[in-house]
Amino acid sequence: MAWTIEDALNDENLDDVERTQRGYSFRLKGISTTIHVVLYVNAQKGGFNFHLSHLIKAPGQATVYTPNGLRGEYEAYTLHSAISALTAFYSVAVKEGHEPSESWLVENDKGI
Repeated sequence: MAWTIEDALNDENLDDVERTQRGYSFRLKGISTTIHVVLYVNAQKGGFNFHLSHLIKAPGQATVYTPNGLRGEYEAYTLHSAISALTAFYSVAVKEGHEPSESWLVENDKGI
């Protein structure tokens, strides 16, 4: 499937999605913290890289999830990868009956 920006942002787990000067911002449903995704061109390898303002450690995770693949060949897929790095664990925890909590989000100070 060829992702579009709209596809990536049309995730049922997201609220208050906005385009920003450097990427996108959104909230996970039930959590008031705004998450920022910065997308930028990878001049050495081509494609795009992303940076997440927050990482996730939802119930059931042993540690905070740090995504391995921080780049994609095109902008929409890179945005999808960034969002999925959060929503995959978020949706599992919610489906298991956990109430979303601010404590699930960890500020990302590692440049990831």
